[in-house]
Amino acid sequence: MPKIYLLRHAQSEANEQGILAGPDNSVKLSVKGLKQSKNATKHLQKIDFTKIYCSPISRCFETIEPFVRSRPEIDFEYHPDLKEMDYGKWNGKKLDELSKKREWKVIQKSPATFKFPDGESFVQLRKRVQNFLVEIIDQPGSILLVSHGDVIKMFLACTLEQPINTFQRFAVTPASLTIINYDQKVKSVISTNQSLSNSSISERISKFLPGGENA
Repeated sequence: MPKIYLLRHAQSEANEQGILAGPDNSVKLSVKGLKQSKNATKHLQKIDFTKIYCSPISRCFETIEPFVRSRPEIDFEYHPDLKEMDYGKWNGKKLDELSKKREWKVIQKSPATFKFPDGESFVQLRKRVQNFLVEIIDQPGSILLVSHGDVIKMFLACTLEQPINTFQRFAVTPASLTIINYDQKVKSVISTNQSLSNSSISERISKFLPGGENA
């Protein structure tokens, strides 16, 4: 049974500017995000990962690159199911403008009914998350996934077998770590939205390592 660590990419320039970036590969990490990436590397060193899967969107690799370079022995793979949602015509738009649209309330309250114009639906997002979980269900050890906010929220909803309309209740901030156990018999959320910018995170992560409090 794999233990899955889900890392949201560090703060990007789009996050900083309040822009819905979507799958834009030109978006880079902000100055704060680069610092978060270094902090993430320091804390992730404590975990013996057997595999790293990363969204093909550049800001995710930029986040994990220092760790990958420091641990070249860990198998690394880009995976399309971890990519950011395609928000279609909403990609690249300011969030404060989008929040004024009538569709915004639908996204917050009934996302299962919504498909972004010329983009992806939340039903499609859930399907690819479920496909990924099925693919890795028999992998042993600790697996690191580097992905995006909405994608990680959907991983939580799938693990807890919650409907799509509840997934917006989860908080997943930039450079945060979420930990789940996943197999066909036992699915559980161990920890959510842990900030890797916090110096005390090392103590909390150690509880989830072999021999730790929650081993």
